[in-house]
Amino acid sequence: MLKFLNKDPKQKAMVLFVIKAVLLYIIWFISYDYFIAPNQKVDQYLNYKVATDAGYILDILGYDGSTQPGNAQTLVCIQNNAVVGVGNPCNGLELFILFAGFIVCFPGTWKNKWWFIIIGSIIIHFFNVLRTVALSLIQFKAPEYLDFNHHYTFTTLVYSIIFILWIFWTNRYSKLQELTQSSKSNENGK
Repeated sequence: MLKFLNKDPKQKAMVLFVIKAVLLYIIWFISYDYFIAPNQKVDQYLNYKVATDAGYILDILGYDGSTQPGNAQTLVCIQNNAVVGVGNPCNGLELFILFAGFIVCFPGTWKNKWWFIIIGSIIIHFFNVLRTVALSLIQFKAPEYLDFNHHYTFTTLVYSIIFILWIFWTNRYSKLQELTQSSKSNENGK
């Protein structure tokens, strides 16, 4: 049925990547919907962490940043006025899972996968916090631009960061290069 995969190791790796990614996607949504979301602890922690880190940065920038608990989210405040809320869709959990899924599904050693997932998740968190800071400042200074920047500008930026990290992984640490060289050697040997 999949005899064409035996001829090209790179093509085989890509098909296996897609199959693993689809399976991980299904496992993630079942796990989230039935175990993680009902418990709420992971989301609450991440909501709090992103908002608190954003509040610290706002405070450092001289905007008197702070946080307040809200309904199902943590509010980021400037001068004790709530400007944005960090809720479950914006806390970065899905970004971490997406990123980790890309790395786990691609060929490479588990040693490199684990440390790269940790460092990449820290980078993603950092950019998500900067995104929250920027959205807070936009809401504080020019609220008419919040919706566009929230849905387009910063979403594009954060997903671009994930894409760049994944490309870096595939070029530097994955075994894709070995598969490509192996495939070229096999073609040249014919």
